[in-house]
Amino acid sequence: MAASAKQKLSVEAYWSQQVFDCVQEMAQRQTNAVLLMLADVDVLAAEQHYPDDGLLFGNNRWRAFYHCHDAENRQTNEHGHFHIFTDTGDSQWAHVAGLSIDRDGQPLHWFAVNRWVTDGPWLTRSDFISVLNNSAECSGDELAGRWLYAMLQLYTAELDELFVQRDERVQQLANNGGSTQIHEDRTVYTLATKPVALKAQLETHLLN
Repeated sequence: MAASAKQKLSVEAYWSQQVFDCVQEMAQRQTNAVLLMLADVDVLAAEQHYPDDGLLFGNNRWRAFYHCHDAENRQTNEHGHFHIFTDTGDSQWAHVAGLSIDRDGQPLHWFAVNRWVTDGPWLTRSDFISVLNNSAECSGDELAGRWLYAMLQLYTAELDELFVQRDERVQQLANNGGSTQIHEDRTVYTLATKPVALKAQLETHLLN
């Protein structure tokens, strides 16, 4: 979409259209974001990252991989999830959020994990908003990358709330006499979640 067209739409409508365009392209190709990430995979292995080196997108400022847990550790109705990272500018990648995906390849919810889960820098709420606002989409990205980037932009407000809830949960754990090393506490995996109702989101911004 040209810049002039973008200016005529609200931010939410613009990114809704971008997500919708990606979904339409996937439908035409009879695929989805998960199948695109697993295109060359013969046997899906639990805990394996797909692709091994991650998928770069958004002018190489963002990286994602997809993986699944074994049945005992898998969330209800989940097939697997994306882990999304952003370049901190010093050759390190900070985890932004996870995006849980159901067995039909559709998004279920965003989630924030404890630092030990992915290691790397701890991204602050303000840093996330700054990076997202200063990022640029790239039409040359692979389809899965374009979809992920558009999802990040469309759900900026919800992701902002996710960071707030994450930080509140960390503080709550500390106040309740938890470990002094909350971020390394292996008993604490997920810190916050935000549901995704993509169909309703698109209908709200594209039909109204």
